[in-house]
Amino acid sequence: MNAGPSIAGANDAIRANEILSSLRVSSKQKLVAGATLQEWERGAVICHQDAAAVRFWLVLRGEVKLVKYASNGAALLIDLVLPNELFGAVYCRDKPVYPCSAVTMKPSELVAFRLKDLVADLQGNPSLQSKLLADTCCQLCHAQQMRGLWLEEARVRIAHMLLYLHEKFGRLIPQTRATLAELAGTTVETALRITKALTRSGILATSRGRMEILSLAGLRACAQGSGSALCAKS
Repeated sequence: MNAGPSIAGANDAIRANEILSSLRVSSKQKLVAGATLQEWERGAVICHQDAAAVRFWLVLRGEVKLVKYASNGAALLIDLVLPNELFGAVYCRDKPVYPCSAVTMKPSELVAFRLKDLVADLQGNPSLQSKLLADTCCQLCHAQQMRGLWLEEARVRIAHMLLYLHEKFGRLIPQTRATLAELAGTTVETALRITKALTRSGILATSRGRMEILSLAGLRACAQGSGSALCAKS
């Protein structure tokens, strides 16, 4: 990792982010004063699960994955963080810790901010409170949906994760089927088998390092456990 003591473009990064742009002027100044620019190589661990939460990050370039590790070492891919998105912002009065580890998926450039500078502006800032509440509720709903999804068969989980990736990237998804398997909590072999079936059905097209959704209606039907014969047999 390479880090500098300050960032000339920190104000631009803050303005571009919906949550950080809600900070009051004095708080933005504190945030910038304590910020550092970080450059990470692919596969670098930015923060560790259960470590004390002192900083949070904004992605400028690259991609970061959030991973939860079980006591037996098994890993679950929780989410992908893309440019202009935040991660590591934990709100807890008593010794906040990171709920999962953050690992770069490709060379990435991040802005690291002090968590205390963000938390300090919560008091008396209704706009920031509102946006953080909305973001937290969205993440909670996603977590509840994911918890229920683990009761479904792999084919349904794969379809749901493709729809989730569609929300983040659009029809052309620049991710591998290995990443899809991680998100769906299944093996790469299973993900390959199901995506090949989706391809034969005309719902998906795949190539090295990317997937393209050809039929959203067909994919939604698969996510509901219905639709084409493909979904019943894959």
